Amino acid sequence: MEETPVQIRVLTDGRPSGRLFYADWRWRMPLEKPAAVAGDPVKSAKWDELTAGRSFTQADAPTLALLCQWYKIVELAQDELDSFGEQTAYQNDMGDLKSFPQIATLKTASAEIRQLNKQLGITDGHEGVPDVRSVQTKLFSIAERHEARKARAAV
Repeated sequence: MEETPVQIRVLTDGRPSGRLFYADWRWRMPLEKPAAVAGDPVKSAKWDELTAGRSFTQADAPTLALLCQWYKIVELAQDELDSFGEQTAYQNDMGDLKSFPQIATLKTASAEIRQLNKQLGITDGHEGVPDVRSVQTKLFSIAERHEARKARAAV
């Protein structure tokens, strides 16, 4: 957490300025990493990745820990699927062809990760990027309105 220098002015009647209160409002305690997360290298690395550059409160810690757990489950399921080689299904004792249970685990984990990200306000990076087509559409719309105004004014 980077520290920002705060200027405090004392008003003529001896009260501190509003800047002091604003600085206190922005100040937050550092988020403590739970022991279960800190003890696992995968979850700890994911915690560091998720919290870097973002502002969370200590109340978000259990949700972040759960999110890290789901990422760990994804990694384990992917490792197991990779160990099967090119196979994505197996034949059970009755001769039925079944998909590996790790595939269902990945689907569940993906849904949980999406929901927890949404709950924590974490975006995947695509939502903040403006769509070029929508920007072009807005520009064309502005240009059309401008031309329409000019035409009305000329009449």
